[in-house]
Amino acid sequence: MKTINIIYTCFLAISFSQCVSQKFENNPPFTIESAIYKNITGGRAGNNSLDIHLTFSSKKKIEFDKLYFQNRITKAVIETKSGVKYIMGRYNTSPKNSRFLFDNETLENKGIKDEKQKKFPFELKENEA
Repeated sequence: MKTINIIYTCFLAISFSQCVSQKFENNPPFTIESAIYKNITGGRAGNNSLDIHLTFSSKKKIEFDKLYFQNRITKAVIETKSGVKYIMGRYNTSPKNSRFLFDNETLENKGIKDEKQKKFPFELKENEA
């Protein structure tokens, strides 16, 4: 029994020693050449979005998973047009309509409690992505 406990303890110690958080890379293998963002208002009232376009170059094939901008997170979309590589993202900035009229004709706020946003993994300035 004592041998099993020692083996189990060693196994746990080894498995936890492999857990390392990812470090922020100061010299990424790509270069951002230009960055543009613009607010878009759709055809309907309340149909708004924020579009961001980043032009980048890299010698290696790189995949981007998410785009972080102004405390918002969205999926990054990679496109290549005329040999130029772009990272694009669209954030919905339309206000959510969270009021419903019930049978007793009283307005109740349903779901107005702030939804817990996904924890933002780092701090960015207003104009950083």
